[in-house]
Amino acid sequence: MREGVVGLSWFYRAWFVEIREEVVEPLAEVRVERDRVVIAVDLPGASRERVRVEAGEDYVLIEADGRVGGLGCRYRKLVRTPVKIDPSRVRARMVGGVLVVEAPLLRRTYREVKVE
Repeated sequence: MREGVVGLSWFYRAWFVEIREEVVEPLAEVRVERDRVVIAVDLPGASRERVRVEAGEDYVLIEADGRVGGLGCRYRKLVRTPVKIDPSRVRARMVGGVLVVEAPLLRRTYREVKVE
């Protein structure tokens, strides 16, 4: 009986796969429309609760944790926007494993300056 236990432990050691969490840069598509920038990022295996989106005037940072093929996977994508966006009005939603980020363009405001 002792040999059987040793044999099984050898079997599990031989087939043990080292599990690593590596950072993967997902595919992304950026479209500039008349009034907004739309960014679509492929995040297979990531749930909505495990996605974090950070936005600035000229970038969108996306980080997510997911599981692909039973293994953990960490996604990270920094998208530099070709035009300035309004970070306070950025919206994101998950649609079938694809994160869609809609970022309205930054409204340029001008004011008249009186000459003294």
